[in-house]
Amino acid sequence: ENSSNTQTVEWLAARITDIERFVDQLPSIAVFVNSEDDVEPTATSLETLLSEHNIPVMACREGQAVGQESSVRVFDIQHIKGLEFEAVFFLGVDRLAELQPELFDKYIYVGTTRAAAYLGLACEGVLPAQLDPVRHHFAKDWTHKKRPSGSA
Repeated sequence: ENSSNTQTVEWLAARITDIERFVDQLPSIAVFVNSEDDVEPTATSLETLLSEHNIPVMACREGQAVGQESSVRVFDIQHIKGLEFEAVFFLGVDRLAELQPELFDKYIYVGTTRAAAYLGLACEGVLPAQLDPVRHHFAKDWTHKKRPSGSA
């Protein structure tokens, strides 16, 4: 929550490299942005950060899904139906709630069911109220800290 675009893309790049480290080979990954205008700039910024890890990024304009499975693919949220990926990231989920209030629940449902193993959500401001019931499932990253013995 409460991140700039640069911070969001840096967070996203870190999560993608985490996934690669967890599974040794990059699985299929989709990044969902709020508009077609966000596809190219997000892909370019992300590719800059992931190039040192040899992770290719592909801007999927107009929902173009054809491409290497090993590429991180960036889509406009409106083109997600029928696709499935091992990992899915929503960027600007709070803006999505503002821009598409009548479709927000549908996009969240369809988008989250596209993720087979990993799901990430990023906000520019505050997590939308519709997601408050599941807030406790979210973390800043996927590191697991061992709880002290005796704690619940």
